[in-house]
Amino acid sequence: MATSSSYDFSQNRDALIKDAMVTAQIEDVYDTPEAEYNTFAANELNRMLKGWMADGLHLWSIRPAYLFLEKNKREYLLGATDHFTETFVQTDIRVAGVATDTTIEVDSTAGMTAADICLIQLDDGTLHETTINTVTDGDTLVIDNALPSAVSVDKKVFTYTSRATRPIRVQQAIYHETSSSNDTRMYQIAREDFWNLANKGTDSQPTQWYFDPQLTTSKFRIYGEPNDVGDYITMVCHFPFDDMDAAANDFGFPQEWLDAIHWNLAYRVSMQFGSPKDVVANCARMAFETKTRAMGWDEERANLELRPDAQWLS
Repeated sequence: MATSSSYDFSQNRDALIKDAMVTAQIEDVYDTPEAEYNTFAANELNRMLKGWMADGLHLWSIRPAYLFLEKNKREYLLGATDHFTETFVQTDIRVAGVATDTTIEVDSTAGMTAADICLIQLDDGTLHETTINTVTDGDTLVIDNALPSAVSVDKKVFTYTSRATRPIRVQQAIYHETSSSNDTRMYQIAREDFWNLANKGTDSQPTQWYFDPQLTTSKFRIYGEPNDVGDYITMVCHFPFDDMDAAANDFGFPQEWLDAIHWNLAYRVSMQFGSPKDVVANCARMAFETKTRAMGWDEERANLELRPDAQWLS
């Protein structure tokens, strides 16, 4: 027997909506759902997926992101104006620059493109924000905003194309020292503990953080105002699921979740459109079963080590 050797099965939004409505006995397999029915089902689908974000882990939506620090700043808006991205390019200044320069020489321009955001560590301890006008060659950049002050050899340059979206949760934060490539764990503290800190303007390497999820942007607060803007914070973040805005949108879910999405949507529309009671009951059973199975698959596989709390000995 010949197998397909294909592993990329997927469905777009409207294909799955039709299957769910057929399962719920609202539509015939040969028909296309009416526009009003399809719109309602699409809204129901988006409400369902957004609600699932509150369930927990969802390993595929947990990704690293990077926050570039600013001098004397302890509150950052993630997903808005501050420099927070999932991918970036790092290089060093190759030839010292002075105020008014719009051309800078770096060790390498690999991975950089015109219109990328460019952050340059200046000698005065601040981070100069500009955009790349032209990548002239393998070690030369033309920038849109001239250097405001001097920059020495080996100062850091970071470039990235787009900001990361607002995370719904930060799982971990690590302070990365670029000079030594050392990573230092930062410790999460509660809202009350952060606001009770006596001197939040301390100039030091950040050691603690507090995450405050808001409606449009998430606030990330650190204790210890950065004394080196050439370093950055690596965060492990939970990001929201994509909106299913258009008919041809693919799901940002692993294949293992498609069955759960199908049956849970079928259950929701079966209730809304008055499907027979036995159909609603069957959809409810399958919705629970398939989602439970998907969530059981979606978990970390690692050893668990337990140790006694010895704090009382000190």
